[in-house]
Amino acid sequence: MSDADELIHDHLVDSAAVRDGGCVVDLGCGTGPTLAAFARRVPSARLIGFDRSAESVEATRGLLADHKGGAEIEVADLAERLPLSDGSVDAAVSYNVLECLPDPAAFLAEIARVLKPGGRAVVAHVDFDSLVISGATRDLDRRICHAFTDDQQPWMDYADGRIGRKLPGLVKDSPLLVERVHPWVTSSTELSGHAGRRIENIRQALTSAASKGRGSVSLTEIEAWHEALRLAADHGRFFLAETAVVVTARA
Repeated sequence: MSDADELIHDHLVDSAAVRDGGCVVDLGCGTGPTLAAFARRVPSARLIGFDRSAESVEATRGLLADHKGGAEIEVADLAERLPLSDGSVDAAVSYNVLECLPDPAAFLAEIARVLKPGGRAVVAHVDFDSLVISGATRDLDRRICHAFTDDQQPWMDYADGRIGRKLPGLVKDSPLLVERVHPWVTSSTELSGHAGRRIENIRQALTSAASKGRGSVSLTEIEAWHEALRLAADHGRFFLAETAVVVTARA
């Protein structure tokens, strides 16, 4: 899940440091929030986006239809070789994608391959096993969060909800040269906006798993957890914080 109103998209643009006329590729662009931030901040940049969802690709194409620097958005399987030439882009960004790939090392090697010498990679991922949520009982909250971390949703070929904390080491072991590791924390005391969508995302994913006999929590527990959060929010006691690990590196 990547929302258009997340401030991290502007942070990714800042970290990529793409100059006027430069070329950036978003690997796993979704519906285009990060590319839209690039379009706002670097209007002359050439934008490339890849995603496995044809629906998301169409949405991103529409979003960037008027981008004067040009936008090429295509369907691609990021578990395969990227459809780009060696040394062809100035920057590569990827947010909340790596957990779904069975071979993160191969993906990072592909990023290094397509970057120009000295080009910058910005890879970021939420560490879902470190979600901080207040509202339900301690034990139920832990069980729900751990169940979500371990859940492989139907659209995922692979799942590693602890990938955020592993990201610095993965990049260090890749052909890329790590420049900076930065935690990006998003928090809210309101059960609305990004926090509301994250809670609903957790609820829907675990409900789907439980209804199919998967997962470690029951439908009753999921609904009890959600109701506890709703009541906590009504009384000003709700809190959510999630940490994305952002690694900036060079080719």
